[in-house]
Amino acid sequence: MARKGETTEIKSRKVTIFDFEITKINMPNVEFRIICSKGTYIRSIANDFGKALDSGAHLSKLRRTKSGDFNVEKAITPEQFIKKIG
Repeated sequence: MARKGETTEIKSRKVTIFDFEITKINMPNVEFRIICSKGTYIRSIANDFGKALDSGAHLSKLRRTKSGDFNVEKAITPEQFIKKIG
């Protein structure tokens, strides 16, 4: 919608932030790690930080490292997957 120039109201929702850590600052870029409840919009959190700093903010990348029982530390490569199913 934003790319079309349209606006919409974003409804607030209650979420839980279990852990938040700034891992790197190389202005104007700030990297962080967050552990949060489901339904948390990380892009919205970045936007809220920008508003709080009166400067604007956006995400340049987002990587989900864990979701439920799935974790990148337990991930396999595509080649390993092909071997398992082949």
